[in-house]
Amino acid sequence: VGLDLTGTVTARRTVEVRAQVAATIREVLVREGDAVRQGQVLFRLDDRNERAQLERAQAQVLKDEAALADARRQLKRSEDLLAQNFVSQGAVDVQRTAVQTQDAAVAASRAALNAAQVALSFMTVTAPQEGRLGAITVHPGAYVSPGGAALVTISQLHPVLVSFSLPQRNLPDALAALKSRATVVEVRAAEDAPAGGKPQVQSAAVVFVDNVVDAASGTVR
Repeated sequence: VGLDLTGTVTARRTVEVRAQVAATIREVLVREGDAVRQGQVLFRLDDRNERAQLERAQAQVLKDEAALADARRQLKRSEDLLAQNFVSQGAVDVQRTAVQTQDAAVAASRAALNAAQVALSFMTVTAPQEGRLGAITVHPGAYVSPGGAALVTISQLHPVLVSFSLPQRNLPDALAALKSRATVVEVRAAEDAPAGGKPQVQSAAVVFVDNVVDAASGTVR
């Protein structure tokens, strides 16, 4: 049994690329219609403030680590003096508390450094998937924000999907094809083949059958 149906070609997946922070566009590194790979850099935002924050966080980590090392040396001296009965146990406990406090300060400064590194990474906008770019809506100098319009859309075109409606009487056949993953669909362009040529035909399997039947048309997508 063969059925000739009209289908619609759609992208397998389309994503909207948006800025994750409010900033100014510094560079646009792609052009409309470009094919991009996952992870490719699309835009660079003005990151001067984020780099300054990162340098400040790095300096704070070094400062707190130096203070921790000094506190540990002081604790070691106090423990040595305690062994010689030159200081009390209370003095050693005070130094031990200082070490613990400074250790917590180092952990906090390292967490702040990680946060600064994450903030800086947001200033480079990369492609979340491979595909083809649509219209680019921003240019260098434009101000963007997470709640603003998408910078660009990326549509995955390899492979594409073809959606078509099947009479409901053929639904059991479609479900059987879906279960078996058999290659039962032949896709060809709607236009006629060139003179003397053969129409290009590609075979594919059924990968989706909708769970409702259109009551008006008696078909299932």
